[in-house]
Amino acid sequence: MKKWQVVFLCFFVLQTGMGIAQNKALFDHLSKVEKKRKNYNKLNPGWNLNLSSTLTVTQTAYYQWAAGGSNVFVWVAGVNGSAILDTTHWNWANESKILFGKAKQNGESARKTDDLIDIESVLTYKKKEFLNPYVSLNFRTQLAPGFKYDQQKRTRISDFFDPAYLTNGIGVGYSPKKTFRTRIGLAAQTTFANKFTNYSNNKKINVESGIQWVTHAERRIWEKLLIRSRLNMFSSFEKFEYGNIFWDTLIQASITKYIILNFQTLVLYDAKVSKKTQLKEVLSVGIKYTFI
Repeated sequence: MKKWQVVFLCFFVLQTGMGIAQNKALFDHLSKVEKKRKNYNKLNPGWNLNLSSTLTVTQTAYYQWAAGGSNVFVWVAGVNGSAILDTTHWNWANESKILFGKAKQNGESARKTDDLIDIESVLTYKKKEFLNPYVSLNFRTQLAPGFKYDQQKRTRISDFFDPAYLTNGIGVGYSPKKTFRTRIGLAAQTTFANKFTNYSNNKKINVESGIQWVTHAERRIWEKLLIRSRLNMFSSFEKFEYGNIFWDTLIQASITKYIILNFQTLVLYDAKVSKKTQLKEVLSVGIKYTFI
């Protein structure tokens, strides 16, 4: 065998071995990712706990900038938690979300941008494989006063627990897996107010009965991208055509273990507050820390 043939044969064997090793490493990595994805979609028997916090900050500063501009500093802090008890015949899902943030622009006093306390508890009896009866409770309010700004004047339009919404429901739910569940049923929504009774038909306590439809959806892609959405709709029997909509969607990309990129949208419709659909979009970079 000639010298160049020996060299070529050695090179071919080396490249083949490296290719097999690389393919094996890639296969092992994909297997681990797939295993984590399946575990993410699956509930363990007993309690499944999760608690995480986020802090996002946005800053824009100008100095002697010829084209002009506004100095802006925005921060938003949040805590998300869930405690899900899963047994052979029962599923008790408890979820909470707290958000608070402020913005400061051009030396003006800080103004609130985010303020939410949202707590939900759903008890489901696993009678069938997918369609199961449930009872639910949802509570939503805010932490701090809200203001409407008009030139140099500000007017208070809301406060802590003013308004607050408590919704009780009973019906049937469809939950093929942990990352998607939807339910529909009869519900009673109680609105609490003190000074700002415009949110509750000019009453301090207003109770409405109607139909509630709630859908949760999550999708994790390659461990780095999380898409989470919750749609909550309530229509009163008295004014069925004017349903309340609360649709919260989060797209979160993990840059590193602690650094995240968030894109959030919030769609609100409440005829008692405004006849127009309200929309908020937020793009931010921040820090996330998972306790559990």
